[in-house]
Amino acid sequence: MNKVLSALTLLLISAVGAAAQRPGNVQWSASAKPAAHAGDYVVVLHAEVENGWHVYSAKQSPGGPLPLVIRVEQGTPFSLDGAITGSNPVQHHDASFNLDTEYFMGTFLLNVPVKSTTQGSGEIPLAVRFQMCSDTTCMPPRTIHLVAKVNAS
Repeated sequence: MNKVLSALTLLLISAVGAAAQRPGNVQWSASAKPAAHAGDYVVVLHAEVENGWHVYSAKQSPGGPLPLVIRVEQGTPFSLDGAITGSNPVQHHDASFNLDTEYFMGTFLLNVPVKSTTQGSGEIPLAVRFQMCSDTTCMPPRTIHLVAKVNAS
């Protein structure tokens, strides 16, 4: 029994270590601040992309990489309310796709305008779908889920 437990423990430690070493990491966070009108908010997405990698922006040509998509989760009293602004993406001809692409490297911010049908405290749940690549490797698209807390003022 001890040998089985030791083997399972070693396997678990190896799996956790392998997941932590996965290439192409992005750290995301979200915060909300009130906008000019009652019930309006700006969710600020902060991303830090691992050195040597980039995240494609929302503007991509057909046949190219998956564009960045940000949405408010369904079933909540929040919805997107306008164009997303923020850091300027790098424009680059990507030989892998033979297309002009736009992407973010390093640290970048995105301002997501959100409208609420209620007022007061709450949480704005967001889904962020993105694809990232290095100069030699593209990772499969991923979706992450974030929550920005809204405080009543």
